[in-house]
Amino acid sequence: MDFFTQQERSRRATRVLVVMFLLAVTLIVLAVTLVVAFILRMYMDPYGPQSVINGGSFAAWIVENGTLLAGVAALTALFISLASLYRTATLSRGGGQVARMLGATEVTGEGSDPLRQRLLNVVEEMAIASGIPVPEIFVLEEEQGINAFAAGLTPADAAIAVTRGALEKLSRAELQGVVAHEFSHILNGDMRLNQRLMGLSFGILILALMGRWLLYSMHFTRRSRSGGGLAAAAGVGLAFLLIGYIGLFFGRLIKAGVSRQREMLADASAVQFTRDSSALASALKKIGGFTSKLTARNSEEIAHMLFSRGSHAFRGWFATHPPLDERIQALDPSFTPGDYTKVDATFSVAADSGTAALVHSLASGSGTVSEANILATAGQSAPHEVAKDLRLAIPDELYHAAHSRESSLLLILALAIGDEERIRVRQDSLLEQQLGSARNALCGKLRNELENLDDKLKLPLLELAMPALKQRPAEQLEFLSTLLKRLTDINTNERLFDYVLLRLLESYLWDLPNSGMKPPKARRSLSPNTALVALLRCVAAYGHDNSTAALAAFRSGIASINKRKSRVPEPRFEPLADARNLGDLDGALARLAVLKPRVRARVLAAVLACIRHDHHITLAEHELFRGIAATLGCPVPPAAAIDLDV
Repeated sequence: MDFFTQQERSRRATRVLVVMFLLAVTLIVLAVTLVVAFILRMYMDPYGPQSVINGGSFAAWIVENGTLLAGVAALTALFISLASLYRTATLSRGGGQVARMLGATEVTGEGSDPLRQRLLNVVEEMAIASGIPVPEIFVLEEEQGINAFAAGLTPADAAIAVTRGALEKLSRAELQGVVAHEFSHILNGDMRLNQRLMGLSFGILILALMGRWLLYSMHFTRRSRSGGGLAAAAGVGLAFLLIGYIGLFFGRLIKAGVSRQREMLADASAVQFTRDSSALASALKKIGGFTSKLTARNSEEIAHMLFSRGSHAFRGWFATHPPLDERIQALDPSFTPGDYTKVDATFSVAADSGTAALVHSLASGSGTVSEANILATAGQSAPHEVAKDLRLAIPDELYHAAHSRESSLLLILALAIGDEERIRVRQDSLLEQQLGSARNALCGKLRNELENLDDKLKLPLLELAMPALKQRPAEQLEFLSTLLKRLTDINTNERLFDYVLLRLLESYLWDLPNSGMKPPKARRSLSPNTALVALLRCVAAYGHDNSTAALAAFRSGIASINKRKSRVPEPRFEPLADARNLGDLDGALARLAVLKPRVRARVLAAVLACIRHDHHITLAEHELFRGIAATLGCPVPPAAAIDLDV
């Protein structure tokens, strides 16, 4: 699967990044140690600094004071490492932290700006098409250049920021192309790599920042003080600044090397998402005719994360993006270099004047999904227009509830309320006890709205609700997860939908830095082969009504794995009643989730082979596959965003 290939590439890129970082740190530590040695030699020499300048044995002095200088080197390395760890810890609070660092404001859907609402719609459509939670959305209001970036460590804590210039200068189709480019960074693992790069770069830049601060301080104190101490401090500041430029050199070089190779891939993925190369090419042409420059003070830190260059100062080896003409020609071979779209600074596009046509591609019923479609969409995005129709098919009351900080929690609980009266009575009693009468009544009202909603549209409500849920404290998120689990336990019918809803919610919450929730630890005593057998047994049992068909499906899954030179023995298949054990499924997934990406790809291929054995993939089977894939770290679009054979 291409998704897992990209994950492996990102892992390799991270290893290269760490090696380059260690090389930069080594050079900086050596330089600092030599500067400190020179200063100490000058002031410790009994004959004064002049003897050092006139040819005192500097090398011999270094050997004599090796222990002292080793301590200086160790302290320097420790200081750089702590600076990197500090920055990394700061950024680990979520992608929104990076956007706020640049002064961006969040888009919540409650404002009156039609351009911000259009951005919200486009991002939500892309999230639905990709099968991931809707990211936090931000606008850099003070930035007139056309640019954007994605930040975060996982899809669940991702954020997308767009400049005011991009909102005003780009059409809806062009904005979709830019947002799709950023989503490809989220799905390909680039976002995590970029954020790690920010943390490491800060460590090797810290000495330059300190040197600049020292010289700045000397500028204001030189009139009130004089003497060797001040001169020494100024010398240290200048030395740190010069040494810091080693870090600056390596920081920019590393950022450029990592970024350039990912940008062309992101452009190609954006075209795959939107099915429209002209829109993205048009956005790049407007950048050529206008600008993508950012003015924020610390925008250089995120230069490698931007859609286009945030500064025109760095070219050649230090360019964080491929040449603009090269990117455009890859999308539009007929493009003549330099033939950009001129954009006036006062130009602003009109917001959407209306909604799309009524939904025509979504039909009710269980439907079937082809294996090829599912494999093609794992870790990717379904056609954007289908996702747009999907968003518009959700009734307004449910759509607004998903965006409400209060109602979003109740909406998720309402999704788990069963259909049978005896089950609903017990669930209602639990909700009354835990929520109180007023909130339980609102939950019941939302459940009534859900009864008329196509089953294929229910899980996407969870993705839409995630930005509102993220605003809640950790205690409330844990309360939601626990209460949802209790609701699903009451439903003795063991609806697969309930299980998938819980799996998706928990997988998203595990990735949120503020949730305080962590995935269960895998039992290392459980071998991967045993876990795989348990997974395939459960999937086969839930997908078929008789043991003969379930056994055949199970064998198809085992055969798929063994094609790859694995030798998973075929155990005895248990009766359906015993094989349908969601507890065993949880344990198996916890063990398989810690395997390498390429192994998890083979696991998902085996699950698909098991599901499609009878050439008929039901909605329940597809949603079960979504839950399994999410637990294994691979987003899959909802069934309604994939071509259905109904």
